[in-house]
Amino acid sequence: MSIGLSFSSSDFLAAIELVGTVVDALRSSGHASTEYRELICQLLSLESALIQVKRLEVDDGIYAEVIALRQAAAQCQRTIDAFWGKVTKYQPAIGGTRSNSQVKVSWMKIKWALCKKEDVTKFKADLVGHTESIQLLLATVQMSKTNMNEKKQDERQKSLAGRVQEGYFNCMQRLMVVVRQGQELLNMTSSILSTNVKNFQAVLQIQQIIVNIPTQVDRQQPVYMIDAFGRYSPFHLEFVRSAEALVAVLKVNFKHHGNSAEKIEKGEFAIEDAATTRVIDLNTNWELCFSPGQRVEMSIVVTVSPAYRDSFDLEHRRLRLIPDPDS
Repeated sequence: MSIGLSFSSSDFLAAIELVGTVVDALRSSGHASTEYRELICQLLSLESALIQVKRLEVDDGIYAEVIALRQAAAQCQRTIDAFWGKVTKYQPAIGGTRSNSQVKVSWMKIKWALCKKEDVTKFKADLVGHTESIQLLLATVQMSKTNMNEKKQDERQKSLAGRVQEGYFNCMQRLMVVVRQGQELLNMTSSILSTNVKNFQAVLQIQQIIVNIPTQVDRQQPVYMIDAFGRYSPFHLEFVRSAEALVAVLKVNFKHHGNSAEKIEKGEFAIEDAATTRVIDLNTNWELCFSPGQRVEMSIVVTVSPAYRDSFDLEHRRLRLIPDPDS
């Protein structure tokens, strides 16, 4: 199953790998301050949340939700990349062309004292926002998955509801710590949380729209119809969505041609597939009548006696002549 979005699983996997690289580098630096240990703990919490998202099984019923969750989770890579950019200016030896092992060695050379305290505090606050938003969205997706299992629906909903509540309380407790550091950091964390939730909802809505588009709708191809006068009269299925709408359009097109509009209103006309000569029954399901790019031909039904059949002449170019049963 394909997704019409500019997002790939490599973005999500790269985020997990980047978190692991940062954790290894910070551990190797040998710093043991309280602030350092808290940052390591927060990175490990983020890594744990990303691994849970990676291990989440994808079912057909929640495919769109899982894709949206992984895209929201991958957003943490931007935050870590920004922190990386601030750190690398203190270590010119770190280059973009080295191997992964060389990059990790360069990270081990970083001195924690070079990082400004406010940068570390901001980075930690951003990680809190990413971690808690991923955990809340993960719990939501898991709840949707649980609803698919009717036998264990009640038990799993209670369990997941408890986990959501617990995650919410943990989020509030950690945000209270951030509040002490300033209202600006709190607003920043809340913004990340809100953005990730909105991105999740937007991607989910896009997926639902893509799935629900009718198979007969193709905005590039109309139905090519030749009417009873031999004129090309194409119409788009996005505009004409029922047999009644098609009849209304035909009546308007034929209202200045004798009693043609009256015949159309009475249903005294026929539309055939140009390739198979099959008469299209407008009384059936509308979605089965036409398809984009189809070529059809229209004719007016005229009842005449056999004696006048050969000499019968009207202004119409296409006629379907039916013998008069009374003659």
